[in-house]
Amino acid sequence: MTPAPGGEAQAVLEHALSCLADGRPEPITGADTAAWSERCVEVPWVAGQLTGSKRVLDVGWAMAPPEWLGVLLATQDRGTDLTGIDIVDPQRVKTRYPSELVERVLATPIRVESILDAHPVDGAYDTITCVSTLEHIGFDIATPPETTDTAYVRAARAEDAVATRDPMTDRSFLDAAARLLAPGGALLLSVPAGKGEAILHQDSLGLFTYQFEYGPDDWAAVTSDPRFRLDQEAFFRHDEARGWEQVGTFDALTDQSSAMRPFATGCAMARLVLR
Repeated sequence: MTPAPGGEAQAVLEHALSCLADGRPEPITGADTAAWSERCVEVPWVAGQLTGSKRVLDVGWAMAPPEWLGVLLATQDRGTDLTGIDIVDPQRVKTRYPSELVERVLATPIRVESILDAHPVDGAYDTITCVSTLEHIGFDIATPPETTDTAYVRAARAEDAVATRDPMTDRSFLDAAARLLAPGGALLLSVPAGKGEAILHQDSLGLFTYQFEYGPDDWAAVTSDPRFRLDQEAFFRHDEARGWEQVGTFDALTDQSSAMRPFATGCAMARLVLR
């Protein structure tokens, strides 16, 4: 579809809000998205899955992009009980939020802990969202609260960045989701997709870190966990001329890589339902 007028983030947010209202997971694709990040496909797709959610836990809340924050806050306006979970307290990074969202972001309940260690506190959630966050889990480590220059432990030189994570990370994440969701609850997930390896990135401060880019075997391991039923999945790839386009299988993404690029060039999304 053709993007709405305005900047990328605003256009994605406006379209995603319409997807939320209508319950339709419809990404923005086409040549007009040639310079756009994966937000234009993942945010509307996940937003369209949230229409009936009553109690939501968002993984990666503190560092969520503004268009995704806007969708989550809109679910609050619809009566959803929203909680964030992140290893970083939003108060530490409040300057990154758009001025019109700061007060509401900081007022939203937050669990400052690793999702891998989280257990139910006051009942189960019916929805867990994890938008472009799972790939960072196992690599990102929060700096001490008194550190003011960076919220994460990062390397000044590329060769010093840690390139490995625990191979059980995804399993531990699914363990946590199974603990926190009510039976029949949904895990909504999006990840960068490629051939399956850790890839190097440089953050906005010029520091280096790795994240995981999922391959077909990694994705299959996540979506075939017997505790969950794969309800829906979708795959999108980026082309410099054609923009974002949907493809039929994960195998169509294995030539993609976002190493040292500003955004992913392959994206996989799924709705997993706890049995």
